[in-house]
Amino acid sequence: MSQEQSLSLPPLNVLVVDDEPELRSSVATLLASMGHRVTQSGTGEKAIQTIRSRGIDQPESIHMVLLDVNLPGISGLEVLHQARVFDPSIMILIITAHGNIRDAVTAMREGAFNYIEKPVQENEIKELIFNARNAHQLVQEMGFSSPKLTLDNGEEFIGRSKEMRSLFQIIQKLGQVDTSVLIRGENGTGKELVARALHFNSSRKSKPFIALNCGAIPEGLFESELFGHEKGAFTGADQRRIGRFQAAQGGTLFLDEIAEMNPSIQVKLLRVLQEKKFIPVGSHREIKCDVRIIAATNRNLEVMIEQNTFRLDLFYRLNVIPVNLPPLRDHTDDIPLLIHYFLKNLNSKYRQGESQSPIFKVSSPVFNALMRYHWPGNIRELENIIERAFVLEDSDQITLDSLPQHLIETSKSDFIPSDDFDFQLEKENFERRFIIKALTKFGGKINTTAEKAGIPKNTLLRKIKKYEIEPKEYYETR
Repeated sequence: MSQEQSLSLPPLNVLVVDDEPELRSSVATLLASMGHRVTQSGTGEKAIQTIRSRGIDQPESIHMVLLDVNLPGISGLEVLHQARVFDPSIMILIITAHGNIRDAVTAMREGAFNYIEKPVQENEIKELIFNARNAHQLVQEMGFSSPKLTLDNGEEFIGRSKEMRSLFQIIQKLGQVDTSVLIRGENGTGKELVARALHFNSSRKSKPFIALNCGAIPEGLFESELFGHEKGAFTGADQRRIGRFQAAQGGTLFLDEIAEMNPSIQVKLLRVLQEKKFIPVGSHREIKCDVRIIAATNRNLEVMIEQNTFRLDLFYRLNVIPVNLPPLRDHTDDIPLLIHYFLKNLNSKYRQGESQSPIFKVSSPVFNALMRYHWPGNIRELENIIERAFVLEDSDQITLDSLPQHLIETSKSDFIPSDDFDFQLEKENFERRFIIKALTKFGGKINTTAEKAGIPKNTLLRKIKKYEIEPKEYYETR
């Protein structure tokens, strides 16, 4: 990135943390003269409080921290650690005394971007800020803080959990090939969203994406819907009509609820997949087609194959590369991010320019209820509940009064039903829920959570890593 390009970047929110008022003030003045918005802090505790209170992905969020290593109270290295846990996209620049380079090197190993020695020179700090600013822009462009795939209509497919990161990798790989895909998952897990992500991250993205819900088509009209028909082909066919295959030429045809397709149509679909051509109803002419098929179902196709209601050969044709979507109860780590995403969209939709204040968070009891619930309707159910609460809520955060009664009851219980009597699994589930509950109560603060919950800090950090918990997410939704 050139200096001219860098000058066009928006100003950053910078936090200067140093216990020397004169140095802190002079650095802040210099940064302000460069067009940045500057906040000052004399202690590590206040610095962490400032970072957390500004949130993530908000206009006032801290983008960069100039941080002294030696601070009263908690050290600069502890501030570095907590800031990076809260938001990995924050750029940390270390200010260190001459001769104390060892701490600066340690800080860089812990994730600091760079360091500068005291006394701070104006030209050095300008160069350091310039480089860090460019790096921060690259981080934002890569979507580091919020892994996501953006679709054609601006809709986003997001997630930070291990399951969602794995799904993103599969989608990226499938974008490089042209084989059929079978998406399997419960209702509400986002099967059409995955299909759209597969299409718009492939070489076919400039061509049509056509979706057909197989469960919504009357049996007698199925063949016409797929392949089209000629005028007079059957009673009511008063004009020629192209089918979904022809409409999707060069692009992708998404067949949702494929298990609802009757066996006679399954045979004809199999022929199209094999020969890449079809015949419209009432016609004798073959039409060549170049269409990628993505199918989806929430049914057990293996059982249907045994019952002779779904063809084994069609299953093999569709299931070249299967994509299995996890239910929301298996990746609850994504719930805070999904809440944040839904609230952001709802604010844009309903509270833009109105007298009502926006809602960017949920109360701790609400958060506990959402994390405990088993989500039979998955992500779609979560979205509907958040929208319902948003519309009903009169305060600046979602409260229990805005939730459906069954979720209010969930908030009163510490027990999550399970059909699994594996002791080790139940023990791990309890540990994970307990840590999430503690992090929620104490705002994602590692030290406070360890102290109040009676867990040694090293043990807490080890468990957080084991269960792939993101402490910062439990601050976002408070």
